[in-house]
Amino acid sequence: MNIIFTRTYNLREQEVKFVQGVAGIYFIFLTDVVIEYPFKASQLIYIGMSESKQNSIAMRLRGHLTGQSGNLGISNYAKAHKVRFTYYSADVLRNYGNDNVFDMESFFLSDFLEHHGSFPICNGQAGHQFSGAGAQIAAKVDWSFFQQAWKASRR
Repeated sequence: MNIIFTRTYNLREQEVKFVQGVAGIYFIFLTDVVIEYPFKASQLIYIGMSESKQNSIAMRLRGHLTGQSGNLGISNYAKAHKVRFTYYSADVLRNYGNDNVFDMESFFLSDFLEHHGSFPICNGQAGHQFSGAGAQIAAKVDWSFFQQAWKASRR
């Protein structure tokens, strides 16, 4: 199965509201700047997760916007550039063979590292390692979306 990205939102309060109460994995990217990673360039700057509806994707994104998350890279990029996000809910991600959101985040980070030569610039580290309790993820990520994100943002 392929994981593709289609719908994107501006990283601002009006659109962050759409993911209130949603748990899952989110992806933050720039639309006007390309990051030159060691193996391949990308506009993706962060892969994050929300493990519960109480600490939803919206709550996490708000924390990144305000700097309260402690990740000043994201808030500074948001001040200086057009930043967007996309996401996959935990409910949808279960279809890929693992229902552990921590494992899914690890899967996406590891796959990005393998294809681009480093973690996204605002992640800085791998985070959680696979628990081993759940099934491996049976999917291929289409990272090319984040090489052409600026085109999608102009539609």
